[in-house]
Amino acid sequence: MDGIDRISQRILDDAQAEAARIIEEAKQRARSIKDKRIEEVEKNNQKLHEENMAKAQERRRRMLSAAELEMRKEILAAKQHMIDEAMEKAKQAIMDMPKEEYCKIIFGMLLESAQGHEEVIFSTADKDRLDQSLIDQVNQALIEQGKSGELKLSPERENFEGGFILRSGGMEINNTFGAILRMSRNHLEARLAEILFGKEG
Repeated sequence: MDGIDRISQRILDDAQAEAARIIEEAKQRARSIKDKRIEEVEKNNQKLHEENMAKAQERRRRMLSAAELEMRKEILAAKQHMIDEAMEKAKQAIMDMPKEEYCKIIFGMLLESAQGHEEVIFSTADKDRLDQSLIDQVNQALIEQGKSGELKLSPERENFEGGFILRSGGMEINNTFGAILRMSRNHLEARLAEILFGKEG
């Protein structure tokens, strides 16, 4: 499993773990909204009876329809919040990995995306665990693949959350975790929705 797939799988696993609790909370809030609307309808029964039956039924229908709409909006907002929270937690979980496991992910991502001659920019957040020794390992693996194996570690680090940037000839390939999540978001959201909420999404 390559680095990006491992990141995606971590997101899906973390999301599934919290699904039941958050969905139930959203449904409870939604039911509360609907119950409140129904209560309002019942409180207005006397006034409704004073109107003709057609108007009374239409008014009741509109109030219940509004309650249903508000309930759906509440559930949708809760689902979106849950997806956002799952992705953020997964990113943080990757950042909190032990050094050896984290380095394996970065190693795989570098091996997958580098041609062998680029400059590698790491994050300031990774100053204590990603260094020249990892670049040396990747270069050796690239050579074994028949590639150039001349990656250079940039002396400057940038402020991003994990991953790396490859720079070559004025061009940059952004393999930071933030960029990967943004690029994969539509696919991941669809997978998350299926896992968390079933086919109804």
